[in-house]
Amino acid sequence: MLMERTMTRGATKSSISDDRRLNPRHDGAGLKVEIEGQVYPVVNISTGGLCLIGLNRKVGERFRFVMSRVGEVEAVTGEVQVLDIKGSLFHLVFTRPTMPLMRMVIAHVSALTGITPHLLKSR
Repeated sequence: MLMERTMTRGATKSSISDDRRLNPRHDGAGLKVEIEGQVYPVVNISTGGLCLIGLNRKVGERFRFVMSRVGEVEAVTGEVQVLDIKGSLFHLVFTRPTMPLMRMVIAHVSALTGITPHLLKSR
């Protein structure tokens, strides 16, 4: 189940009243996460965290992951904590975001929105 999104003053806002994510969510299509040998498609992602389907974890649990783009070899590692579980959706917050992780997230969002990420350009 995907949440309906609405535009409010230039930012997206969930139509679900208990949406607590501080950063705008973006479609995760094309990204995958590997956790202990299992691969999960990314439902949505922001610079604060991501959402996956069907994990076997509990709220508060922390663990490491490897994220990559589907069909690409380049991957980044990170650490997340389960913030909330709603049905089969697991909402995860980045606990130790690294620059390589943020570069991948921002590059993905840039490709979706068509906006060049001027702060992370190579010199």
